Amino acid sequence: MARHFLLTRENASLRGDALAEYQDARAHHILRYAMEHSPFYRRHFTGLDLKDWRSFPTIDKSAMMSNFDDFTTCGVKRDEAMNVALAAEQSRNYSPSLGGLTVGLSSGTSGHRGLFVVDLRERASWAGSIMARVLPNLRIKGYKVLLFLRSGSNLYDTLGSFWLKFRFCDLMTPIDESVTILNRFQPDILVAPPSKLTMLAAESKTSRLKISPLKVISVAEVLDPADEMRIAEAFGAPVHQLYQCTEGFLAATCEQGNLHVLEDCISMQYEPVDALDSKPGEPLRVTPIVTDLWRLVQPIIRYRLNDILVLNPLPCPCGGWFQRIDRIEGRQDDVLYFFNLDGVIRPFFPDVLRRIVLLSDGPIADYEITQDQPGALRVHFAVTSENSRSSVEDALRRSAESILMQYGCRASELHIVEGLPPRRADEKRRRVRRIG
Repeated sequence: MARHFLLTRENASLRGDALAEYQDARAHHILRYAMEHSPFYRRHFTGLDLKDWRSFPTIDKSAMMSNFDDFTTCGVKRDEAMNVALAAEQSRNYSPSLGGLTVGLSSGTSGHRGLFVVDLRERASWAGSIMARVLPNLRIKGYKVLLFLRSGSNLYDTLGSFWLKFRFCDLMTPIDESVTILNRFQPDILVAPPSKLTMLAAESKTSRLKISPLKVISVAEVLDPADEMRIAEAFGAPVHQLYQCTEGFLAATCEQGNLHVLEDCISMQYEPVDALDSKPGEPLRVTPIVTDLWRLVQPIIRYRLNDILVLNPLPCPCGGWFQRIDRIEGRQDDVLYFFNLDGVIRPFFPDVLRRIVLLSDGPIADYEITQDQPGALRVHFAVTSENSRSSVEDALRRSAESILMQYGCRASELHIVEGLPPRRADEKRRRVRRIG
């Protein structure tokens, strides 16, 4: 853990050729190990030259899960790993492991659950890396960190010590109980999905919640800019992000609040995603392809994610050279489709669709935009005052029609619905999503 803490601080200045050489050396080590110990990778990469690893065939979650019995380098079988993970989810006891391996389960917002398996060495390296990036600075009295997450993990136990006190809380903890826990624990760092953070921010505004965290960290869900402003104002602290998933620890915000790819931990390559009337000089929307430079038990090599990122080509005021991500816009499953006047189908990205709400007038407390077939659009909304319902409905309809028409499109069905659709308490929040 200490080694990776120091390595993270040391490698923060890598750039250009030095960064490429570092990634090549780490990737060659991972590839050789994977091809020797993982039957899947031995088949998948047979006959390929390691020097060309950046152009190797890609894999995705479906390929990993359907080949899981042959995927890891330790012989873990999918059924036994899934049984351990499901038992932990059902009992809410995350201490059991599988032969000393930590087993975790993703929430499956894309419709496909993912398993991750890490050993003690990888737990320690993850802990050292995350500590180096999350802790504001080293101070004698240490820090208290409280996490509201869908599920726990003995990964978090790795971080705990007399100097660093962790408190894990189930995301489904009722809001009143959550407030009580926070008021007693008084965390220096608060970690939660933005949907939970917005609820806590509302409690802070009413003075029921009385905490002053040094840092607030958003995880697990896409952070909406409007939510970010509300959370930062309520707690008087900047909102940072950790971009982490089954496939690894991918990005984190610097002290300037900008999100950087962790290029000392992973290599991230990018496939352009078709954009709407993109103009020269505009940030590029991409889908990332990830190679983890440290994981050996479950190698992640040329793994295509289902996310959409908007890159920022400008240097960061923090002085770091790792690639900036302007925003995590959503998943490819969150891209909605509409027909233009000539009948040609066009993709609309979540950030474009959020403007339907942002550019409409009225006291909108919350919203969700969904589509169940190309051309259809359903905007759910909640208001702060009953008297404003009809005016908000009209404003949303005009805004939706106007934004679609800006791109020469129209909705074959347009429904403006008061009230948010039902959502499981443990389900990740997605304000723009395609259904079915």
